[in-house]
Amino acid sequence: MQSTTNTSNLAFLRVLISRTVLRTAFAVATIFLAVASGMAQSDEAKTKAEKPTTSEQTARQPKLPFTLKVTTNQIIGISLKADDVKLKEIAGELSRKLKIPVMLTPIVERHAVTVNFSDVVLETAMQMLAPQVYIDYEVDSTPGTQPRPLAIYLQGYNERPPSDTAVVKGNSDVMIVEGNTEDDGTDKSKDEKEQGLKVTVKDGLISVNAKKQPLVVVLYGIANELGIPFEVRNEVTDVVTTTINGASVESALQQLGPNIRLYLRYDLQLGERRPLRLLLVGGDKKS
Repeated sequence: MQSTTNTSNLAFLRVLISRTVLRTAFAVATIFLAVASGMAQSDEAKTKAEKPTTSEQTARQPKLPFTLKVTTNQIIGISLKADDVKLKEIAGELSRKLKIPVMLTPIVERHAVTVNFSDVVLETAMQMLAPQVYIDYEVDSTPGTQPRPLAIYLQGYNERPPSDTAVVKGNSDVMIVEGNTEDDGTDKSKDEKEQGLKVTVKDGLISVNAKKQPLVVVLYGIANELGIPFEVRNEVTDVVTTTINGASVESALQQLGPNIRLYLRYDLQLGERRPLRLLLVGGDKKS
């Protein structure tokens, strides 16, 4: 009888020990999970704390020693306040805002300016920064389209002008030769009058008399008179009949239709607008 009792007690003790071990293991596992969760939350909070917000990133950026604002609603307006600031610094920020190159010669790079103006048109604003200013433009013949600045050059007095191809570059020039190139000794004056195209340039103004002429031929005649390269990007078969008397280059091209691009350089000191290149694109094509 006593042996049976001892066996029962031993079995009960084993069950009790097993339950205690399980409870202990469960408690240890719970504590481990809690610690691990706490550590993960701590690491996440630390990562968030270390990662700067947008406002903090903006605050950490070095503050410019001047204020520059650019508006591009139809006409570009410039607002600038600077006190003895190197022109190189202003040009860098201006280039970033306008998204075009602003090029300085070594002389004006070291030049410091003190200015304070608000909402001034681009050309006038640039004249307040350097003695000699050039601006390259793309003029779109589509009605209502404003000229688009392509590059700004800030220079000192009597410095050599920038290269015509510093920014405005083309792929290929189009050469057009028409008519009978063989001289048979006959009088060509009457034939030339009946060719249907006459282009002249005088004092920077263009006169065009065209009768049922391909647009490509008319534009080549204009480019030839202006002494600038002419390029065709896509096939254009438009035919032109027009009479233009003493118009500016921009106005004349606008009268000839859309899809024409004129690249010119504006010399602000002399007030001269000099054509650099003429481009004809096909319909629905942009340069």
